[in-house]
Amino acid sequence: MSEEREHQHSAAYTAPAGREDFQFSSSLESAAEVAAPAKVKNKHNWGPLVAAVLILLAAGTAFCVLFLRLTISVRRDENGFSVALERRSAIEPIQTALPQPTPEPEQVLRGADGVTPDWSGAPLHIVGGNNSEELSYRQIYIDCAPSLAIVTCIDSAGRSMSGTAIVLTEDGALVASAHLIHCAEAVTISLNGTEYAVSLIGLDYATDLAVLKIDAQGLIPAVFTDADDLAAGDSIAVVGNPVGQVINISGGILASVNPSFSYQGFPLEVLQISMELGDIASGSALVNAAGQVIGIINMDMAEGLGDIGDISFAISMQSARPIIDELLQNGFVAGRPSSGLTVSELPSSYAAYYKYPSSVYISAVQQGSTAEEAGVCHGDLVLAANGEPIDSVKDLYSVINGLQAGDTLTLSIHRMGETFEIAFPLMEASRLIN
Repeated sequence: MSEEREHQHSAAYTAPAGREDFQFSSSLESAAEVAAPAKVKNKHNWGPLVAAVLILLAAGTAFCVLFLRLTISVRRDENGFSVALERRSAIEPIQTALPQPTPEPEQVLRGADGVTPDWSGAPLHIVGGNNSEELSYRQIYIDCAPSLAIVTCIDSAGRSMSGTAIVLTEDGALVASAHLIHCAEAVTISLNGTEYAVSLIGLDYATDLAVLKIDAQGLIPAVFTDADDLAAGDSIAVVGNPVGQVINISGGILASVNPSFSYQGFPLEVLQISMELGDIASGSALVNAAGQVIGIINMDMAEGLGDIGDISFAISMQSARPIIDELLQNGFVAGRPSSGLTVSELPSSYAAYYKYPSSVYISAVQQGSTAEEAGVCHGDLVLAANGEPIDSVKDLYSVINGLQAGDTLTLSIHRMGETFEIAFPLMEASRLIN
């Protein structure tokens, strides 16, 4: 019976005789119809929606690019309001406490009356070799402490830094480490319980020395000596290193005399001492057993030397004396080459976020300098100098200090995604200060 029904279902139907208008309908579906159901037409057209999304993404990307490169400024004058688009610097100015090639005019510290004092200059008084009797540490402190001042600096970010200054003359000249004061917004000197406003006579970035002036009379100058009979094993002391606004003394021995130490690319004679000191020791007096100043402590010198143990460094008076004399007399050291650039380390967060290459950041270009005339701009990144890769400020100084005023400095510059070279002659630092 089932076979007969199957046969009838699959057979072709014809109209009965005489009934041509007969129509047959059945609710049965063929095997082909069951296997391949009818397609349903897509009632939604996604094309316009996708196109709209792509247009919005493109517009958003273009806006971000313009936002990063341009800034909108609104100004008001007698004609009403005006809106302008201005190019944004590569990165915003970075506040830093790192050394810079030359002091900017606006960075010169002013006295209490707002006027930088004139300074006629007087060579530093130096005594002969160590011919005096050896003193106890107690007596060294008694003799030296009145000639040591505490330097307190506040930078533009409100951070406080401390160090030491040594009295040079009875009428208020002192010597300190330049890196302590050159970028400070405010500097005070505390000497024998009295605080003074400070003016800058001059600084030398190559040796990191600065000569300051306070309005005082009757001070007790330190006793300096550039004795050439120093040797490893000599007894020494460091007086200064202020902790809690108190002058300290530490005793030790001279580890070695290094006549050809390179600091920021500049050769110096330095004294290495078997003593570990903190950052606030910069500017402290290194004295011999007779209480005479034989060197000026500089804690920056150990940077980049790796693990050197309990060793600290001081600029010997052999190297410091002629620099201090020129700063006292002229306010600058003649012949120093300068690029006219204020540079600082590029923070790793900026480098990572903007995907910048290893470089240093130009935070200012001295007005009227050859660098400005050549087209170097605030915000530029220095990748190389005269073919040498630049990874730090000291790398750049090493190149500059190996040249002379008038020599050409060629910088590889990265600016707004482009890299190119700018060449210009170096100037004398004195031209930028005067």
